[in-house]
Amino acid sequence: MPRTFARAAVMAAAVLACAACSEGSPGSSDAGARPAQSSEPAKPSATPADGPRLEGAGYAYRVPKDWGPSDQEIPGFDPDTFALDLDDDDGFTDNVNVLLAPGGAMSAEQAEVGAEDELTSAGATGVAVQDRVDVGGREAAHVSAGMSLNDNDYQVEQFYAATDDETFVVTFSFSKDVSDRERAEVTGSVLASWSWAG
Repeated sequence: MPRTFARAAVMAAAVLACAACSEGSPGSSDAGARPAQSSEPAKPSATPADGPRLEGAGYAYRVPKDWGPSDQEIPGFDPDTFALDLDDDDGFTDNVNVLLAPGGAMSAEQAEVGAEDELTSAGATGVAVQDRVDVGGREAAHVSAGMSLNDNDYQVEQFYAATDDETFVVTFSFSKDVSDRERAEVTGSVLASWSWAG
């Protein structure tokens, strides 16, 4: 695994952990500051990914055929599930990971406020709250941002899907050369394959 990716993964994990505990987390008086989204979350329109299936704590999803789970240990990074683009050779390995937010269940609105604040504080650029999406029948917040580590720029697409008890932070990281369309194809196919246990 490229060294740049390992460092980026640790930084992303730290940002996400902070986002779950920020002012957008449950019980915060500022959580209602952002107006509610007026439309229903977008239903998945992508063809579900048909590559390897990953199972986590109460959920499962598939990644594209050329992706696969990673068994490499990265100090300070302990995702629930983690997969890489196994054919990526541009110096930054595109990937997806899922973390359980330590703060428990959050509404999409709380996730949007917390993620936007924490990513900006961590030095992310172009932080944008996107339209909410449907992940396995549940409304999920979507936040995107540009990140940079050791002069290596990459793009993050984060989705926050909550059950009654937990918030699952699904983070896709892509090298800067991956187009908006290509990122949407990967994220859309993975999220369209998502299922919840039970």
